[in-house]
Amino acid sequence: MAEQPATFAPPSPGISPVNLSDCIEDLLHFTLSTYLQVPPLLDLGFSKDYCSRLLQLDEADPISSANRDCGGVPAYPLYKPLARAVERSIKSGSLGRERRSIDLIPVDESVKAREKEWNELIADKGSEILNMLEGVDFELHVQEPYFSQLRDGRKTVEGRCGGNYSRITPGAVLLFNKCLLFQVQHVNRYSSFYEMLKVEGLSDILPGVETVEEGVQIYRKFYTEEKETASGVFAIYVSRLASQPYISLGNLLSGLGYDGVGGLLGMMHTAGTDSNALPPPRSAIIASSKKPHHPNVKGCILTNGARALAKHVNKSSEGWWGYFSGSDSNKNRIASEVINHLVDDCCWMNIHFIKPHECVFEVRVHEGYGARWSADGTEFIGFLEPYMEGGYSKGWRH
Repeated sequence: MAEQPATFAPPSPGISPVNLSDCIEDLLHFTLSTYLQVPPLLDLGFSKDYCSRLLQLDEADPISSANRDCGGVPAYPLYKPLARAVERSIKSGSLGRERRSIDLIPVDESVKAREKEWNELIADKGSEILNMLEGVDFELHVQEPYFSQLRDGRKTVEGRCGGNYSRITPGAVLLFNKCLLFQVQHVNRYSSFYEMLKVEGLSDILPGVETVEEGVQIYRKFYTEEKETASGVFAIYVSRLASQPYISLGNLLSGLGYDGVGGLLGMMHTAGTDSNALPPPRSAIIASSKKPHHPNVKGCILTNGARALAKHVNKSSEGWWGYFSGSDSNKNRIASEVINHLVDDCCWMNIHFIKPHECVFEVRVHEGYGARWSADGTEFIGFLEPYMEGGYSKGWRH
């Protein structure tokens, strides 16, 4: 079935070449979703919760992650920035992570040693995906529930109104919904959808539809009767190919494991890192810093972020934290600007265990300044000075 509702005909089939950048998000979403379905189509080796988190939306953050592909804490849904990182890695043939170390914070050498293995995996599986996409002749989009029926093998015939679909011939490779490959077995032409459904039957074209009349009405949502009469109708028989890009992508992800996927999302790995953790939603970490520091004190509007900034503003001799003065409202504004800078421009992120806070989410910018939250981002812990020799004994003044 076509992807556009109402009385508009679907667009002509897309033709090759298929660009990785145009389909990587849909392909990754499908790969993760197939692992979560019952039974799963493939085993990624991750926990179900981990994959669900990658697909999770952040309804409190209205800005799409597509607009935040240039660093900082990745926006939800995490699969989108992950998809772009996978794309860059495939095109470069390596993990593609710009590793930015922070002075005096040692990186886990065991993870660093695995990058050669990861690079070989990316080059291998990435080449498989690119070769499959290069072999595509046409792209088609199918709405639900018909796409799921194609995926599960219950639907084997795709009905389309003529026009440019006449270019689709036996042997052609079709990419459905940017993620599933099928090959055309043969094509039958009819004068109308009614004739097609009467001759071909309903079970392979529109599984679950009980009458030909009902089937015609489904197609009428996408094609006018005039279009049908003028162009004719095609019944395109397809079979699913054994080699699929989502399988290669799944093998790539499972080979990278938690550490590699975390690296693609910009996470660092040090002693005490929780490899299974993912960065919390941006909305949560920003909101927790804006909570009132004394919620039960009437008239007190100073936020957690502003209270924490008051402790740090005089520690930097270079005045990195800025000029902190004025009313509580002004201090809240300044603290909010600092938080936004750290969240948007951090080059170092980690979720690790540290006393007395147990597991924390930590970010730092390239100068070494940063902040910490609880692992889920709901509790703002405070700001951080750059690491330095004897920092604790010096009160982190520098």
